[in-house]
Amino acid sequence: MINAISRMGIFYGWILLLGLFLIYMASNGILINTMPLIFPEIQAEFGLTNEQATRPANVFFFLAAVLNPLAGYLLDKFSVRWLMLGGSVGITVVLVLMPFVQDYNQLMALYILFALSLSLSGLGPSLMLLSRWFVRHRGIAFGILVVASSFGGFVFPEIVKEYLPDWRSAVLVLAAIGGALLLIPALFLLRDHPSQHGLAPDGVRGTKLEAPPKPDSVWSVLKRLAASPVFYLLAFSTGTLWFCIVAMLNNQGLYLRNELLLDLETAARVYQVFFVAAIIGKLLFGYLADKFDKLKVMLASVVNLGVGLGLLMLAVPGEAFWPFAYALVYGIGYAGAFTMIQLAFAEFYAGRNYGKILGIFICIDSLAGFAGGTALAASADRFGNYAYGVAVMTLLCVAAVGCIVALMRLKQTQA
Repeated sequence: MINAISRMGIFYGWILLLGLFLIYMASNGILINTMPLIFPEIQAEFGLTNEQATRPANVFFFLAAVLNPLAGYLLDKFSVRWLMLGGSVGITVVLVLMPFVQDYNQLMALYILFALSLSLSGLGPSLMLLSRWFVRHRGIAFGILVVASSFGGFVFPEIVKEYLPDWRSAVLVLAAIGGALLLIPALFLLRDHPSQHGLAPDGVRGTKLEAPPKPDSVWSVLKRLAASPVFYLLAFSTGTLWFCIVAMLNNQGLYLRNELLLDLETAARVYQVFFVAAIIGKLLFGYLADKFDKLKVMLASVVNLGVGLGLLMLAVPGEAFWPFAYALVYGIGYAGAFTMIQLAFAEFYAGRNYGKILGIFICIDSLAGFAGGTALAASADRFGNYAYGVAVMTLLCVAAVGCIVALMRLKQTQA
């Protein structure tokens, strides 16, 4: 198939990107971006607090932090293609079983399986494949990939709202659609390395083909990272952003429907505006990253994120204007920050140890996401509203701006 596509003058990397897009659309688009919309129904059925209702999703990010370094090791050592197929099977099993849970512990167990599966077939493995297949157009390729989760966040809430309050039927439909989107591309479209098929990255003819390099040991990688100021600044800034991103993703449904008292139809529309804005933001910032300094583009995205949170602080129950304004601005900022985090990793660390290093950063960011999702829900339970938590996240965006400015200055001194 690869040879036939190449003879047509089409670089196979774009076909690979299509497969990764469909997988990422199903995995993150459903389980991270859409499932929080049904948290109010789960909360009501099992009699849960805000923290308890979001705990399975938050525990997922904690487990992702634990599992991703191991996944990074496996991705450096074994076929990424086959590991992603195994993870896709696991996610499909989660979706099929979720409508049949009878108690809270079973729901928690499924999110544990979800964390294990996504560590093998989620963003990290996808970025690893793209970093092998793309160099010249890496920014736009990364931008297109990360659009997939937002596209799923736009499409799947429209399906879910047609079935609520029967959340079990909604998830069963998502399982059928998601299983097809996960398994078919994983089986037929993914490939490990262009050199294995006589190709060069980005389809550039005449480029010397390089075999997949042997990675260094985990210990040597950790020693080099520990001695680098770039590592600490990048880890703090991306961790801060993930704190804010996951906090809002996991609590958005509860906040919009329970505190701001939006009906299901309006809340679903806010979700869709949020993810349409995210699609625009991911494509825009992916394009800008290929044209301008990546750290400056990342700085702009974080400022956008903070402004979006500021708009949300103006929201009052029963009024939809400020939630929609937040969804538009924060959606673009979230998408830009998310995209630029991945590009910053590749900018500083793409190479033979990328799998291990990416696993370390995803571990840090996932822990930050777990902390953010948990802290925001607990704050809402403690104070009776989300206002205090949103104010803290706005301040954290300011801190992230400081870290990125420091990275920019450090990069200038090293040039």
